[in-house]
Amino acid sequence: MTERILLDPHSPDMREQAEELRRRGPVAPAEWPGGVHCWAVVGHPELETVLTDPRFARSPGHWRALRDGEVPADWPMLAHLTRRWMLTADGAEHRRLRQAVAAAFTPRRVEGLAPAVARTVDELLDDMEARAQEGPADLRTAYALPLPLRTLCALFGIPAEDRPEVLRLVGLAFSRSALGPEESARLTRDINAYLTGLVRSRAAAPGDDLVSDLLREGPEGLSEAELLDTLWLFLGAGFETTAGALVNTVRALLTHPGQLDLALRGEVGWDAVVEEGIRHDSSVYALPFAFPTEDVELGGRALREGDALLLCFAAANRDPRHGAGRFEVRRDGARARQLGFGHGPHFCVGAPLARLQLRIALARLFERFPGLRLTGPPAPPVPSLIASTPRALRVTW
Repeated sequence: MTERILLDPHSPDMREQAEELRRRGPVAPAEWPGGVHCWAVVGHPELETVLTDPRFARSPGHWRALRDGEVPADWPMLAHLTRRWMLTADGAEHRRLRQAVAAAFTPRRVEGLAPAVARTVDELLDDMEARAQEGPADLRTAYALPLPLRTLCALFGIPAEDRPEVLRLVGLAFSRSALGPEESARLTRDINAYLTGLVRSRAAAPGDDLVSDLLREGPEGLSEAELLDTLWLFLGAGFETTAGALVNTVRALLTHPGQLDLALRGEVGWDAVVEEGIRHDSSVYALPFAFPTEDVELGGRALREGDALLLCFAAANRDPRHGAGRFEVRRDGARARQLGFGHGPHFCVGAPLARLQLRIALARLFERFPGLRLTGPPAPPVPSLIASTPRALRVTW
């Protein structure tokens, strides 16, 4: 019987957990909390294969253990796998869902958000500076979380008074792997209730926002269930991941001052810094699951049709075979290719918005506070097997 590594959402060091998997090979036997078996894909070329090869599907209808009744009915992550969204769709169904969103989530809309993002960044930095006398700031709370939250609220037309509730829901969702069945079920109900209210308010009073645009698609667009799940996908995928990427990249820059100097002197652009930050310390630890549609060999493992494959983005981005050992903002070519936004048909639709926010946020942060420094080690990571970022990052200047 294959000895499996138990995945722990409360691990004090997610990188060490990834390295433990890697020591078992690029495709490692693992066990998700709740007794759910999977193969963790931690190798860079192996993950690229899973993301691009049509023999690997995303729909849980291909999951043999689910078909055979081996997955507990109250397993918390079933709420993630059974939603009607792009993450768990394949082929024509995936293209239909993606096209419906892409029609509203246009480059024009993203570029149009740049001035608002810059204003938000300046306001947050003003507030940090005004509070400097209070002592070190938690960059995650003061800067990294409010930026994507305000951006997404503007994109969705979410009123400012709802921001605390959105923050609560997204935070719990990224820690779902650490929740019990009852907590997970309650979270699903709360998410659906909030989004239903948001859609009804936009239907009654349409505006210049993403929700109104999706509603205008009419009967040829998304069903009500698909609309709710797609909105949740954008909130979840666009919020915590962007905040985590900002925290992780700032931490990398402050612990590699020579690399930060290259950016401050203008020898390397902030776009390159963003890409290397995501590659070096991806805020997306992993996503469940992909499934072989036939028996296949991957990374030296003989996989059966219907096995569950955990997509370990953070580990794959640091694959030693890919020259991934150090934080180097001057990477180029294949060494710079990172999988933090996915790859192939499921490449993140919101990647341009995340990159826009990260570029502006990093440039203005270090322009305002060139003497920024850490006041101690980062806090323990957020309890999650999906997100990978510390709960706090204390800084001063």
